[in-house]
Amino acid sequence: MAITFSVHEAKSQLSRLLSLAESGEQVEITRHGKVIAVVTGASSTTRHPGSGIGTVHYTDEPFEFTDAEIDHMFHAEMDA
Repeated sequence: MAITFSVHEAKSQLSRLLSLAESGEQVEITRHGKVIAVVTGASSTTRHPGSGIGTVHYTDEPFEFTDAEIDHMFHAEMDA
């Protein structure tokens, strides 16, 4: 269950809002009753350099797309 603050409340109680998020609460900020932002605590996951070794695989197959084909793959929806 999220704790809800209006924009005005969030501005005036920012320290409390951040403490709640830091302790694991999900805090919603609303404007005129509509949620416009959700504040959660930052992940405290420890990074382990090198832990992804062997998880990405490449192929020796040649890359055979033309520049026009690549452009179409990335921009086809924008042209529509």
